[in-house]
Amino acid sequence: MTLWEEFMRQSVAYRREMVSSGALVGRDSFRLELGVSAQRLDQMLRNGDVFELEVDGVRYIPALLADKAINLRRLHSVCRILVPAPPASRLNYLMTKHGNLGGVSPIDSLSGNTKYRWLRKMAWAWASDYSMTTVQIFAGDIAEVASLQPVYTAALKIDPRANLWKRVVKAITQGGYIEPSSPYPYLDSATVFVTRSAGGRAKPVREARMSFRIADDVATVTFDMPDGDHTLPSRVFEVGSDNVVDTVHRIAAYENRMAGR
Repeated sequence: MTLWEEFMRQSVAYRREMVSSGALVGRDSFRLELGVSAQRLDQMLRNGDVFELEVDGVRYIPALLADKAINLRRLHSVCRILVPAPPASRLNYLMTKHGNLGGVSPIDSLSGNTKYRWLRKMAWAWASDYSMTTVQIFAGDIAEVASLQPVYTAALKIDPRANLWKRVVKAITQGGYIEPSSPYPYLDSATVFVTRSAGGRAKPVREARMSFRIADDVATVTFDMPDGDHTLPSRVFEVGSDNVVDTVHRIAAYENRMAGR
């Protein structure tokens, strides 16, 4: 048995114990304890106010999320922040003592305005670790990455709910990983791929493909967004003599401003 298999075996055993002890409850029991309708509970699950864990093919909700001895309004607000993380990790975060919270758990940080504000800030930082946005720039107009080597890669752990272009800008300007270092090439054409990857073993998801050609200091940009709801038309940008990274930064910053209007 591998270490991963042993870890999963222990996780399943622990969840079964939580079901037996009542720490994890079914939807109906949870709904009655909280005093909400089935429709309202469905909405809360979609919003991330509460979350479910699966045990032996059955979904359960942590009972503490309906504990009226806790400030549930604040607790559910923190749960929404934690959405990028897997449900089991969210529950573990809520129940574990953290040094950056003064050695107490998030549950114990819900009382008091100062502690609560700090908890929200720390929760955002923690949840962002579960999603990374990666920006890769390739020379030329290409459809797929295949085995090609990018001329530039930037990656940043950031909340996936932030606007795509805001994440691109931050990855380029604040990225925890950028390779190679400058100076960067000046290219007549290039293709940018933006992907998002979650913690664990999930396969990265492509969020955008952007290609552009530059002639007489003007870039004609074509966007290919897998999400049809966010399809963008071609745009023309004055880019001057910017190198390829500066050009991508300028385009992404513009799209971010447009999205904020």
